[in-house]
Formats: sequence, structure tokens, C-alpha cells
Amino acid sequence: MVREMAIAALLLASPALADETLRLRPGASTTLRLSETPSTGYTWRLDTAASAGLDHLQIVDGGHQRGKNLPGAPGQRLWTLRARTPGTATIRFAYQRPWEPDPVETRAVVVEISP
Repeated sequence: MVREMAIAALLLASPALADETLRLRPGASTTLRLSETPSTGYTWRLDTAASAGLDHLQIVDGGHQRGKNLPGAPGQRLWTLRARTPGTATIRFAYQRPWEPDPVETRAVVVEISP
């Protein structure tokens, strides 16, 4: 029940990022925002094993940004992407509790870097 509620809340509050393609020039950067509610135990993590071409990017986890100033209120996980070298990277994110084996949601973002 709690798991289904977390998924529903996430889907209602999240922008459509699934399989999004971004285009950047080397040296350019952008910030991704993923809705999360860490008080439920769920947080976004970078799934390096399922990602590809990460050597073309610098990825910084900007941490959780609180939403409303209420206990348990959802917020956002910020990820800053900086293009390093030309090429293509596929970044996969997993929304899960650290003690559970499988994520309840995944997101993929393709970054195309060209001069």
C-alpha cells in the first residue's frame, strides 16, 4: 500500500523525463530535477551499471531540495550535468529504498554532446 502511494505521488508530481533527449555543447551544463519524498525511504540514485557513456559528462548530485516546509513533504533531487567531450551518454536513474533490491521507478535521459 505504501509503495503504491509513493508511486502515485511521484507520478503526479514529476515532470515527464522518461527517455528525454538533451543536446549540449562541450562545457555547457543543465540541471535535472526529480521529485522525491525521502521521508518514505525512497530517493533517486544514479544507476551507473545501467548507464552508458558517462565519461562524456560530469554529473553532480546536488542533493535533496525541500518542497514545502512540512514534515514528510516531497521535494526534488537535483542533478547537474556538464558536458565534457563530444559523444552520447545514456543516464539511468533509479527511485528506490536502499534496502530494497528493485526500484519502483526508473528514468532514462540521453545526452547528445556535439560542438
